[in-house]
Amino acid sequence: MQYAFVLGRVYTLSLAELLQVLGRLGIEIKIVDSSHEVVIVESAQPLPFEKLQRELGGIVKILKVIDMVSKRETDSINFALQNYFKPAKIKTDFLKKYSGKIQFGVSIYLLDPTVLAFGEPKRVGMFIKRALQDDQGVRLVLPEFNSLALASVVVTKNLVLEKGAEICVIAGKTKLYTAKTLSVQDFEDYGRRDYQRPIRDELQGMIPPKVAQSMLNIANVKSGEAMLDPFCGIGTIIQEGVLLGYKMLGSDINHRAIAGSETNLEWFRNRYKIPKGKYHVEVADARAVAPLVENLVKVGAIKGISAIVTEGYLGPMYGQFPSMDEITKNFHDLEVLYKDSFQEFLKILPSKGRVVICIPAYKKSREYALFPSLDFITDLGYNLVTAISPNVLSKFSFAKLTERGTVIYDRKDQIVAREIVIFEKI
Repeated sequence: MQYAFVLGRVYTLSLAELLQVLGRLGIEIKIVDSSHEVVIVESAQPLPFEKLQRELGGIVKILKVIDMVSKRETDSINFALQNYFKPAKIKTDFLKKYSGKIQFGVSIYLLDPTVLAFGEPKRVGMFIKRALQDDQGVRLVLPEFNSLALASVVVTKNLVLEKGAEICVIAGKTKLYTAKTLSVQDFEDYGRRDYQRPIRDELQGMIPPKVAQSMLNIANVKSGEAMLDPFCGIGTIIQEGVLLGYKMLGSDINHRAIAGSETNLEWFRNRYKIPKGKYHVEVADARAVAPLVENLVKVGAIKGISAIVTEGYLGPMYGQFPSMDEITKNFHDLEVLYKDSFQEFLKILPSKGRVVICIPAYKKSREYALFPSLDFITDLGYNLVTAISPNVLSKFSFAKLTERGTVIYDRKDQIVAREIVIFEKI
């Protein structure tokens, strides 16, 4: 059976997370087709799509592929599908049984950016609507603002999956895949975990819950084990780790950050009915965090730390691109902090234990000023792990890694972006 995963905006991070989680769960897949929008896979076993959707921060939708339809390069999408959407086909393979007014949506995802698809969702949608015209009450939901695909918020608010289906076409030059949406990302819950927390720190910047979830998944740790965030700030990575089933330990040198973290995590625990004992936060310098971990091991709170996932201190925030002298100074100052911290991490990490960390990358237009070298960390006794292994990366021509195999996460108009780096203790 075939499935399609719709990737998030930072599609390389989404892909790296997806491959890591499927591998950790022992789910063997074959890559069927892919683009920066969507990845189609084949699996011999049904995928736990509800669990995957809930736990994959970088996956927007999960689809079940129904068919593959051949087309000529010169054919439009609607022309190639003009005889495909028969009433019996639609009702059997796409629509769920529903006694009220049927609501369905149409989305198109591209495997090749040269495929002409403007206006195609409406044309395909009208094919389907006409085929269903004998049914009492049919409503077509189309993408907004000339988009080709329905946003998850539109699918959710229009109850498309509950009252009918989102019918998707994944379009290449010479083939079309038809698919139906199984699940969409719960945008409301991610927003709640981000914006409804009592304490926020807009000045310093905060890692989004989706990105925190992706980083935790890339750490490759089994559920129930413990992870550490030694720059925990107001607790985003801690809460996301708990939701993924990990025991989480957080520390920060800033007393106000820990106070904010405790307030947020108490709100989180009550809101999501989290049992006590799933997390612990306290004031500690990342360069001297080993005693904190060792004390928790002594009292039996944890057996040890399996990995470290953190957004390291990124240095000053900027409203405009800083001078290269400033950037060089920031990198020099952070190198001292990171080197001492990674030396400390060696004391508590197991062999092959990972550190997944955000470090600063300064963005100007489409270029980034990165740390010139990370040898000061690898020389301590770490390997630098590529976000997607080279043999797998060759299957995805669209993936964008830096020369050292890391992923850049940024937002529009953001000067200090995040370079997500994976280290592994030798």
